[in-house]
Amino acid sequence: MGHRSKLARLGIAAGVLLAGVGAAITGAAPAQAAVVNATTAAAAGTVSAVAVAVCPAGEFLTGAAGGVNGGGGDVTLTDVIPDLAAQSVTVWGHSNPGAVPGAYDVVATAICAPGAVPANYQLVVSPSANNGDPIKNQAVTCPAGTSLLGMGAELVGADGQAFYQRIEPNPALNAGAVTAGASGGFAGPWQLIGYGICATPPAGLVGTLVSATGPTNSASPKAQLTAACPAGALTTGVGGTVDFSATGNVLLSRIAVNAAQDTAAAGAVEDGPYLPTWNLTAHDICWGP
Repeated sequence: MGHRSKLARLGIAAGVLLAGVGAAITGAAPAQAAVVNATTAAAAGTVSAVAVAVCPAGEFLTGAAGGVNGGGGDVTLTDVIPDLAAQSVTVWGHSNPGAVPGAYDVVATAICAPGAVPANYQLVVSPSANNGDPIKNQAVTCPAGTSLLGMGAELVGADGQAFYQRIEPNPALNAGAVTAGASGGFAGPWQLIGYGICATPPAGLVGTLVSATGPTNSASPKAQLTAACPAGALTTGVGGTVDFSATGNVLLSRIAVNAAQDTAAAGAVEDGPYLPTWNLTAHDICWGP
């Protein structure tokens, strides 16, 4: 792995949220809700690559997901950007400083629901200062009267020299947090942007955060699944958290949702040899009756 040094201490419409939720109430299959994946294959040595996933006509974006597969651990997930105007998710991967990555894929995932856009449907954007601080934390808070459907994050100016430690919704589903750190030796200015997709759920629907933490050990890479959403609920957004003890040494490489839209996953990999133990948590935002 071409590695970096450690951190310098571094309308939801009335009665409808998801077709799957409405289907669960009526007993029908949740056939209309959609998880749209778009993959870009990058040849060995490619510095950066992008993939864009778009919700189908008649559906709206509830959450963003994505990741980097392959590359021998030499490619950083830099952006998982939701766009409500385009109803799309843009995901970028960038090679690590000094690395010549093997072939890799960048995967963008749009988590979608059918019908008109929700009441008070909006994208909350939370940018950090653009400076050389080695660690940045950004809170993303939904406006009063709205709840969190999904999240996203963006790194500006680091070009693979900063990486995520968490993209994490809170249990109350009214806010989230994004944390990233710059690799040691990188003193240039960079910026962290957190995104939250927020809306007012209709009466009768309840949000639940389902999280699962894997074993604490020195294995790398790690992959973690959540349990399924409560009966009748479907995934609207996802996230992941790397153990804070590993900040600057382990990077979040993937946040994902399954095709059934009821389970989330996260992936992470060490940024070069790292002997202490660490763990990984996957987060699933579920909404249902």
